[in-house]
Amino acid sequence: MPRLWISDGPAVGRAALGLILLAGGSCLGGCALRDRAQNRDSSAVVRIGDRNFSMADLNRYFDSRLNEFRDSVDADVVKSALLDAFVDEQLLLGKAEQLKIEPDAQALQSMREKLAIRQGEGAAAGGQKLDGLLEQSLAEDLKVQGYLTDHLFHGIAVTMEECEAYYKDHLSDFISNDVVRVREILVEDEAKAQRIQALLKTGRNKNFSELARIHSKAPTAADGGDLGTFQRGDLPEEFEKAIFSLPPGGVSKIVRSQYGYHTFYVEEKVLAHQQKFYEVADQIQEKLLLERQRAALDQELASLASRTTIRVDRGRLDFKYAGTRFASSGGKSQ
Repeated sequence: MPRLWISDGPAVGRAALGLILLAGGSCLGGCALRDRAQNRDSSAVVRIGDRNFSMADLNRYFDSRLNEFRDSVDADVVKSALLDAFVDEQLLLGKAEQLKIEPDAQALQSMREKLAIRQGEGAAAGGQKLDGLLEQSLAEDLKVQGYLTDHLFHGIAVTMEECEAYYKDHLSDFISNDVVRVREILVEDEAKAQRIQALLKTGRNKNFSELARIHSKAPTAADGGDLGTFQRGDLPEEFEKAIFSLPPGGVSKIVRSQYGYHTFYVEEKVLAHQQKFYEVADQIQEKLLLERQRAALDQELASLASRTTIRVDRGRLDFKYAGTRFASSGGKSQ
């Protein structure tokens, strides 16, 4: 039977740990807690097996992930999800260490260097060592990644035959919108925009790219006004009306915006069409592979949780736990 419970309150749903790990998220200061977690019963907020973690340990973990949510009105919900993710990452780390998985030395050094550059300290380049706890965090992250890649996900694959079958069953998901490649001339006043239009219409200068380099004030001027490619829905409505009605080689009427007066040129246009299998095969394979990896991860986490005692002392949390993963006081997981 599962042995997971939380004291004093309603339950929380599992955080999407698969999204965090599969997207390459790292512990970076949240996972390297084993040394600090021993003999801390008096201040323990979370107990996972024989390891105890304080609120300070959790805050260190949260701080590496909460920058964009710092002032969020949903901070309690976000922290609740991160608490679930913390528990799941610790379960996976325990499994990796049980299997005696060691971090790849080359990958560890690469992570050290990237982190040093990000911090602007040049620690790796200068031969200085990172903080011991942070160094351990990097190693533990690689242990978990090694367990997922070399053990849990080993052998999970998707064949081209399976991809093609998925494609045939979901044809409506693979219809491409109209796509255009656009150039632009942006000027400050309407009179100048009209003079440029006149040059284009009379043929005295049909080279739109040259006119853009000479007259446009947009950042794309040096590239002949090349804005790149867009599909319907990518651009403001007033721009789309002017652009998508044009044939290849067509020049738009003047369009006014807060930035000035725009003239657009459609260099290429591909109409909406049913995408061929070869166009989307890689996309389908990636989607199906990720789904299978997530399913394997969910199953493994459920198995690990069922064999591990996990306690969360809600009274010691500095936020309101808002999920549904754990049963109420003294109960067991659903």
